[in-house]
Formats: sequence, structure tokens, C-alpha cells
Amino acid sequence: MNIQFFRENLRGQLQKKKITLSSLALQADLSEDTLRSVVYGKSQDIKLSTVIKIADVLDSPIDDLVGRSYYSEAEREIHKRIHHFSEHSLRAIQYFSEMEEDLALKHSEEGKNVIPVLCSLGNMKDGMYGGNYYVETLDISEYSSVLKEEADFGLKILSDYFEPIYFLNDILICSCTRPPEYNDIVIYFDKNGRLYIRKYFETHLEPLNGFGERIPSNRYDEFTAKGVVLRVVREFNIEQYR
Repeated sequence: MNIQFFRENLRGQLQKKKITLSSLALQADLSEDTLRSVVYGKSQDIKLSTVIKIADVLDSPIDDLVGRSYYSEAEREIHKRIHHFSEHSLRAIQYFSEMEEDLALKHSEEGKNVIPVLCSLGNMKDGMYGGNYYVETLDISEYSSVLKEEADFGLKILSDYFEPIYFLNDILICSCTRPPEYNDIVIYFDKNGRLYIRKYFETHLEPLNGFGERIPSNRYDEFTAKGVVLRVVREFNIEQYR
């Protein structure tokens, strides 16, 4: 174990989570003198039982704490989020991950570059939450290198609510990592998981079709941007309008 990394990491986590040594000692059932020797460098030999107790209090994987993690930062964040999920939620995640793995392997063998496309089984009207999704894939192999690098997922429009901006079966190709900029169209979810598609301005979020709610900037903390729309794939079918 890299003792110096462990010390620095521990100090950083205590500061970030605003936990004092005395509080950590109490929660971990360790003496404060022991923790001081760990944090301030007097001890060169730290017991595994001590590390485990500290990791439990900090809700941190031991490998991350001691600098032996084999996972990327994004993978560690996923692990942290699912740690407290219910069995039902974990089974759903497992189902989708297995499906994504199968699709990735299949398309990798075919030499394709694909992204997952979320398709809501529920109502896609403004401020509504479908509750359940199924997943399709979109082959972006022939798209520009810039788009392939930024594209993370797609959202399929399965409602006529967003016309004339978006039509039934349009696929919005989105980036999870690109921050919203002026005039971008962004997919938002509120704290209850309801879906909103808005045009971003510094002062407000503008509804696309003029009928949804305009959201002022003082309410931005109620919403989380899940994806900035990079491009629309239009699959127009005249039969759906006959």
C-alpha cells in the first residue's frame, strides 16, 4: 500500500466531507491518537482492520482509498451511486448492462460504432415521466469523427407533442459531458424524474413548442441536464400521418 497516497487521500476526503478526526474516530470505533498517527505521518504500518473501518465511515471502496483502484473515475462514480439501490433497481441495471454488453460485442464484431437510444414506454409530453424505457441502438459509424467522439446516447421521440421542432421517431443524439451553451437544446430531468426538453439561455429555459413552462434561472437547481442535443436523426414515415 502506498502510505503517502493513503494519507493525502484520507485528508482530502475528510476535508471534502467535512468530517473531523474526532468524529471519524467515534464513528469508526478507533482512538483519535491512532488516527492522528495515520493522518500526520508518524505511523508507517497501518492495520487492514483500521483501513476497513475508515473506508466504511467514508463510504469509500478500500481500493480507492489506498490508491489501488482498477476502475476509472466514471466507473467509481457509478459504483458509488448504486451502492444504496434496492434489489429491484439493481436487477434492472443488471438487465440493461447485460443487454448493452451483448449489443456492444455484436456490433464490435461487425465493425460498427453504436450508441444506445432510449425509448420511453410512457407519455413523453412536457414534464411527464415514462417510468420505463427500452433500448435500441443507432449506428454512427459513418458520422463525423467529432460527432462520434461527443455522442453518448440517443433519445427517441415517441410523441407528436414536440412538433414542429421534433417529429415522431426522430432520434436526438446527445452528449452527457458537454455543458449547455447559449441556444443549445438540452434534455433535463427534475428531482422527480420528469422529462423536459428546453432551449438553454442564461436567464431561462425556453420550451420548444411554446406550450410548456418557461423555467427561470433561479430554479435551475431543480433540474439536471442529462444531455445536450448534438444532432437530430430524422426517420420520417408518411404512413404515420395518413
